[in-house]
Formats: sequence, structure tokens, C-alpha cells
Amino acid sequence: MGRSYRASETGLKQAEEVFEQKGWTQEYLAGAAGYSRAPVISFFARRPVDKKVFKAICAALCLEWGEVAELEADEVPERTLNIDELIVSVRNNIYGSVFDKCGSMRVLDMSQPIGLDDIYTDVNILEKITGRRRLGIPQLLEQVDLENFERFSLSGIREERVPGLQAVEEHSKLMILGKPGARKTTFLKHLAIQCMEGRFKPKLVPLFVTLKDFAEDSEQPSLLEYLTQLFASYGVDSETKRKTRTLTTSDNRTSTVESFLNQGRVLVLLAGLFHSR
Repeated sequence: MGRSYRASETGLKQAEEVFEQKGWTQEYLAGAAGYSRAPVISFFARRPVDKKVFKAICAALCLEWGEVAELEADEVPERTLNIDELIVSVRNNIYGSVFDKCGSMRVLDMSQPIGLDDIYTDVNILEKITGRRRLGIPQLLEQVDLENFERFSLSGIREERVPGLQAVEEHSKLMILGKPGARKTTFLKHLAIQCMEGRFKPKLVPLFVTLKDFAEDSEQPSLLEYLTQLFASYGVDSETKRKTRTLTTSDNRTSTVESFLNQGRVLVLLAGLFHSR
């Protein structure tokens, strides 16, 4: 079938059953697979879909693509997932756990937690710490009111702010500083949910870690060990290694999360830096 697959009649029926059970929309499935809605529409219409996209859609539905695709007689289905399909599969496996941790916030004087989307507002970030900025005399003079020179100060100088999502897109490593109540943790939880739903960095697996819990772990693990334990608690590692050879190249002892980290496929979100021991 060249560079594309289409679903068989029985395969499509299987996919439709899973799709209905999950209660997803086609738009949501497209985000979970990491692609636009157009190939999802073609998938359910039994029209040809690029092989890579077809496999990603099947992985998002937790289906074996070889059991869904209409294959030529001489075509042998692969039984291992590539890294992109594996990321989709893992994200779907851990969705419930991440949403439980990041999808709501407990607000003072409220008996029940409230959904994060119900209270979240966009965050803007200063890329430079204002207390450490260095300005030349020409820059300072631009802010001077010559009629009130005796009242000269730096209070009128303003640094440009950038949207929080833009800052994360442009920098692979960030430390977000702010006063208590500045919504740092809320922003990180928002990133985790956006990533999990395929709206932000859909090719990555988000891992949200409260550093207070990490610091108080009785085993005192390293951060890598703690992330590995977190993945294991989601029930991901053993299932993943059964599905792919991608992660077990030179050392079968390498954990899934370590392999993902080595390939730059994890969005690590560490909350509460200055509350840890």
C-alpha cells in the first residue's frame, strides 16, 4: 500500500468501539496522537492515511495497528512501537494519574477542589531578574523627566514580559522565580495538563514532581531514581518494554524514563524548589 494504510472493516469497527468507550472527540484524538484532525477524519472514513500517522492514531487508542490496518498479503506487521507511538501510548496510560495530581486546585474556604481550567489565567514572565539588571547611562537617561530631575529614580523602568508558554518553548531549561502566591505551581500544573492533552509539546511525556515529596522520601533516592519510581507507580515501565525494542538497545536495565530523558522526550516539571530540604 505504499506509504499509507487504511483501516479494514473489522479494524475500523474495533477502533470505533474503543473511541466510543473513551468518550473522545475526533479533535481530542488528533491532539492525543500529535497530529491535525484531517488524518483522523480520513482514518474513520477508511481512506488512506500516512503510515506514521496511522500508527500514532492506533497507539492513542491503545490498539495494535497491525490488527486495524488493511494489509497486503505480503506485508508483515511490525510488533514493536517506534518512539513517537510509544510516547502516545505512555501519555494515554498515565493520563488519569497526571490529571488527578494537576487537574484541580484546592482553594481556601472551598470544601471541594476546583478544576484548574476554571481558575487559570495566562502567565507572563520577566526573562531577567529585575534586581540584577544592568543598564547603561543612555538607557537610564531615556527614563528621566528633565522637569522633575530631582525625583530621578529607576521606578519608571519596565522590562518587557513574555507569555509563559513562549518562554518554555524558547528555553529547554528554566527556573521560574516569584513571590508566594505568584502562581508558579499553578503554571507548572497547567503545562502538565496542556502537554498531556496534546496542546503543548505533544511529542513529550510530562512528569510533575512536588519537590517536598521528593525531599521527604525515606529512601532518599536521586532525582532519576525518583522519576523511575514515579513511572513504575504509573504501571508504565514493564508494559513499555514488552511493546518496543527502541528503549532496550545496549542495556536492558535502562528504565523507560531514563531512555526517554536521553532522547529529550520528557517534560520534567519540578514544583516547590524552595520548600524542599
